[in-house]
Amino acid sequence: MYESFYGFRTNPFTLVPDPRFLYLGKQHKTALNLLEYGLFNRAIFTVITGDPGTGKTTLLNTILEQSQHEVTLGVLSHTHAGLGSLMPWVLMAFNLDGKGMDSVELFKTFAAFIGREHQRQRRVVLVVDEAQNLGPAMLEELRLLSNVNNGRNQPLQIVLSGQPGLRGLLQRDDLVQFAQRISVDYHLQALGEDETPSYIRHRMAMAGGARSVMTTQASVMVHRLTGGNARLINQVCDVSLAYGYAERAALVTAHIVWRATNDRRAGGILPVAPHPLSDLLSPEDAVAEELEVAAVASVAPTPGQTEAPSQPSTEPPAPSQQSYYEQGLAFKQAGSYKQAIDAFERAATDVPQQVRAMSQVAVCLSEVGRHEDAAKELVALLKSGQGTESERLNLRYFLARTLEILQRPQAALELYTTIHKKDPEFRDVESRLRRLSPGWGMGSFSSPGWIKGVAKYYSQRLRACL
Repeated sequence: MYESFYGFRTNPFTLVPDPRFLYLGKQHKTALNLLEYGLFNRAIFTVITGDPGTGKTTLLNTILEQSQHEVTLGVLSHTHAGLGSLMPWVLMAFNLDGKGMDSVELFKTFAAFIGREHQRQRRVVLVVDEAQNLGPAMLEELRLLSNVNNGRNQPLQIVLSGQPGLRGLLQRDDLVQFAQRISVDYHLQALGEDETPSYIRHRMAMAGGARSVMTTQASVMVHRLTGGNARLINQVCDVSLAYGYAERAALVTAHIVWRATNDRRAGGILPVAPHPLSDLLSPEDAVAEELEVAAVASVAPTPGQTEAPSQPSTEPPAPSQQSYYEQGLAFKQAGSYKQAIDAFERAATDVPQQVRAMSQVAVCLSEVGRHEDAAKELVALLKSGQGTESERLNLRYFLARTLEILQRPQAALELYTTIHKKDPEFRDVESRLRRLSPGWGMGSFSSPGWIKGVAKYYSQRLRACL
């Protein structure tokens, strides 16, 4: 229906919590960064709260999608006080068979599963949705469950997602021990009036829209009707675009939004309060919107219509590899690393851009904790022989830093040594050499070779790159 009329590839306001549509406004970016911090720093308990429809599930899906290669995920949803013991449901979340077991056997089964995943170097993440429905006894059961972790290793992480009542529950005196184990928590609020138009434009752009099809005042109207609740925004925008399509309107106006929402509200389902149009749209705003509609009508054809060109087409060219690279930088800065990687990989199809684009892929992989994958990308770039001398020095440096994170100091030391021979003043290489090899600089330096236990993969490939 309206998707093709307004030029969208897909529905921009679907209610499915799709990470592709995640809008990283100020608070959602903060929430995502905190969730990343909690997940990749092995926080035992992470808590995210917010009213229904504020974007909790989309945030969780985003961070879990980014780390899917490193974690084994179980989701416990539809929680309520009548569940009884949580352990059978926890086992079911990970497709473990606990039928007929008593509580001790259930715990042993789960502990054995945790041990197996830990041997595979995988973390286990249990997401408990609608956690405000858990009572104190169930939360205490989760706290005891977290005891499968030991001092150094934290193979089990638990993420609680719920409505604001969860915060009140966790502040109870009898849950002090539980609260003390929470490393990360964040409360999501509704979008502000200044953020809602950006959120709407973002959703349209991610759906393939080339331009905004709602007036500025229409977006403001959406906010005033919904209070900035993301799920309600999606519902109101969806029905408003359907009304715009029915009227063949080039732009969806504030009046269309108001009328569509009130018609939908009249059915008693859409939870928005009734407001007279005059309370939401001032005469000055109405005049400004009329000017905006007139300006668009003077330069843009009506959506859904195509005309044979009377002269050579002036359609903009398809995005170049350079524009893909710039898109990738923008996504990376916004914390949308999956989208950034996709853009950089497209940019890398242009050979002259390949080194810097794939270097950025490695940076993004490292940012989301996928250090092994980042190292492999860097090794492949060095082995290809591409890039200027300066670019290859930077590749070696970033690879050495990554190997330090992976606790392979000897491999990093050899790379730093090669860099120092080529450029003694390169970045902080000298100080890193002194730290990794305290005797460095006191006479000739001789690389002792690979330390026992360094993976054969890196031994073969790094020597080819030095």
